[in-house]
Amino acid sequence: MQEQKPLVSVSMITFHAQDFISEAIEGVLKQQVDFPIELVIGDDSSQDQTRAICEAYAARHPEIIRVLPSENNLGIAANTARTMGKCTGKYIAVCDGDDVWTDPLKLKKQVSFLERNPDYGVVYSDVVTISDSGTYIGDPDQDNIRKMYQTGSVFLDLLQSNFINNSTAVFRREHLNGHVVFPDRTYQIPDYLRWLHIATRSKVHFINEKTTAYRRHDNGLSLNVPKALARGNWRAYQRSLFRILPEFDRYNNRTLSLYEKKLVFRKLLSLIWRPSGSLRMKWQVVQLLPKYFPGMNYCLNLGSGKLLSLIPAPVRHKMALNFYMTSNVAPITRLESITLLLQEQLIISL
Repeated sequence: MQEQKPLVSVSMITFHAQDFISEAIEGVLKQQVDFPIELVIGDDSSQDQTRAICEAYAARHPEIIRVLPSENNLGIAANTARTMGKCTGKYIAVCDGDDVWTDPLKLKKQVSFLERNPDYGVVYSDVVTISDSGTYIGDPDQDNIRKMYQTGSVFLDLLQSNFINNSTAVFRREHLNGHVVFPDRTYQIPDYLRWLHIATRSKVHFINEKTTAYRRHDNGLSLNVPKALARGNWRAYQRSLFRILPEFDRYNNRTLSLYEKKLVFRKLLSLIWRPSGSLRMKWQVVQLLPKYFPGMNYCLNLGSGKLLSLIPAPVRHKMALNFYMTSNVAPITRLESITLLLQEQLIISL
């Protein structure tokens, strides 16, 4: 084993990835760095040759690679937590076992930035999308994510949607302190909540380069999300907001725009309305409401939408249709009214 403590730990989780894991490991080994690194591989009880392949690499590179086998299948969240828990570097870089780092200078660029900018906690980049055979493919979902890339204080942007590509990110390991991981097997988005947690207390930097190949394949999670997993993700997200929003309030030192106040206010209200969460947690949220109060008109519109949601959906739809068919106002006004009616319904789900 190397005598010098690694500056960067690469966290790689894998499960049934025998066709891809070698390429993922090679992408790490090809990094051109002038600092020590380690690769920690968490195999989640794969029943194919994934573990054997990883252990063969570890035997050839014992100074760099450590394999963490598991007798039981833990699920993505718990496996991620245990793998990162074994990382010892100042920084943790993420590379999933079916993705590939394509830029040999990736780590050097990202670590250099973090070393020079202590107020930044995460550096991420753009990606290309490949198929299971490694062929470059079009990816409309990634094209939409690409439009959301942000640098700086990005917590409120992240709160709306995750745009940090997991396998491109390098972050400060110290920011894992206080981050709660839900080991529920139906919870499949540990990266998103981790980025939200870090963004409450530090800035995020985007490198406008494609450093990583993100693989879309038949067994990939993004293409196979059962309803039970979707519900588990949503429950974990809601539970985390009880902690993350107060964290943001504690660390934020800038004045929010009206739009940003509306966003936080709506998220806070959603936590109060949801059945999950203890009374103590809800009271903590209630105390934050005055600080983010966006004005009475917005609250009245929000309240009317909530009342509207109490009406059964078929009745609401019939009301909208009748209004459109019988109203004497201009057609465009009728259409706008129906749109507003539907928007008010959508507010409740946010």
